Amino acid sequence: MAVVPGQSGEHRGHLRGHRRCSSCIPLHRADCGRGDSRRTSRGRFEGPRVSTAPLFDSPQRARVRNRRSILDVVHSNRGITRTQLGSIIKLSKTSIKEICDDLIAQGLLEEFQPRSAERQQGRPALSLRVTTHHGVLLGIDIGADKVSARSSTFAGDVLDSSEVRTRREKPDRAYLLGLVEQAVSAIRPTGRGTAEQFHTVVVSTPGVVDPQTNVVSLAPQIAGWDGLDLRAAVAECIGIDPTRVFVERQTDLSVLAESIAGAAKGIDTVLYVHLGIGIGGGIIVRGELSRGASGAAGELGYLPLSFGDEPPAGSRIGAWEWAAGGRAWARHGRAAAMEPGGARLLELADGDADSVDAEVIFRGVREGDTASVDVFDRMAYRIAAGIAAAVCVINPERVLVAGGLSKGGELLLDSLRDDLSTLVPIMPDVQLATFGGDGGVVGALHKATARAFDALNPLP
Repeated sequence: MAVVPGQSGEHRGHLRGHRRCSSCIPLHRADCGRGDSRRTSRGRFEGPRVSTAPLFDSPQRARVRNRRSILDVVHSNRGITRTQLGSIIKLSKTSIKEICDDLIAQGLLEEFQPRSAERQQGRPALSLRVTTHHGVLLGIDIGADKVSARSSTFAGDVLDSSEVRTRREKPDRAYLLGLVEQAVSAIRPTGRGTAEQFHTVVVSTPGVVDPQTNVVSLAPQIAGWDGLDLRAAVAECIGIDPTRVFVERQTDLSVLAESIAGAAKGIDTVLYVHLGIGIGGGIIVRGELSRGASGAAGELGYLPLSFGDEPPAGSRIGAWEWAAGGRAWARHGRAAAMEPGGARLLELADGDADSVDAEVIFRGVREGDTASVDVFDRMAYRIAAGIAAAVCVINPERVLVAGGLSKGGELLLDSLRDDLSTLVPIMPDVQLATFGGDGGVVGALHKATARAFDALNPLP
């Protein structure tokens, strides 16, 4: 219930196998974007957790995996020494020296002397970092409400970013692709983001992406999006070779971002729920992204929870998405604003009932407006019921809430926690996602780094 004023209410390198780098959820088993190596409170470095299960690789493949492991750790720990690498990856000093020398010769790593070492006596050890001259990485996030683009170096330094809001209730294919071109063009004036310099581009999209054809399906919130070869479309739109473009499901990339550097870091089993115009989810089980048999795992909006509020016939909108998504909040809020007790709710929308949306309802609840509280409690329960269905199947340690409705903050989370605790056998931790609406583009850049490292270190 709403709380209103006055109420109480790594392994041994990849040589011996890769279970999971705890700050990286590879979208493919051999596709590790980053190791979970970081400084502890005592200044030490920590490395990826490991599986001791043997991986039957040839010596050549094992060496490539170890090269990749070192790249990942250096990428995560700018300024790490070879000795510190040895404490993380557990390879011999000779192997680490050989691999690092190879990566330096290839131009992927470089050695430097940190400023802090200048004050030390004796000859300080040189540190390692990823070089930046191989080109620019680009992440693009396409949604029904906005298109975002962000570029970075191979070392992870963000160069530029842009965002273009949509101005249509249901944008279509041509309109959104135009916004993609606009968003990408906006980050090109730096001189480092021309199409020729984009080494790898990863695109985040709603719906499900066929990994073989790059065709999108189950994205009814965007007119004409179903059936689109998004890889080819984006490549043509920004003028780049399609082989440099990769397309991924939005919520998969979002939960990837959270697992690398956000609220899911170090958590083995996570349910990520995007609550916006559409509803979708990303699932991590035992440290790995769960994609399902055809890539549709996490399509939570299709849960058969309509609460008597059925989606329009032929719309292909999922029942729970129609009943509890952003448009549902707007429908119910507008109806309440026109009722006799809805005067304050209407005032909060500047007298225009069509302007009532979830944010207006949140403001009303914080004021203690009865009509707003009534709508809020009804809609928050619907969200909790859908999350509960997924929680009972997945048994996550943590549930992350993101998307436009997450702007309700702790007001919404407190209500979800209260309702969820009555609906599930084991209560998970419920938190806001760190990156909010930027999860898709942040995850896209992390994935672009992984793809680029793979391209430069192909398995034999």
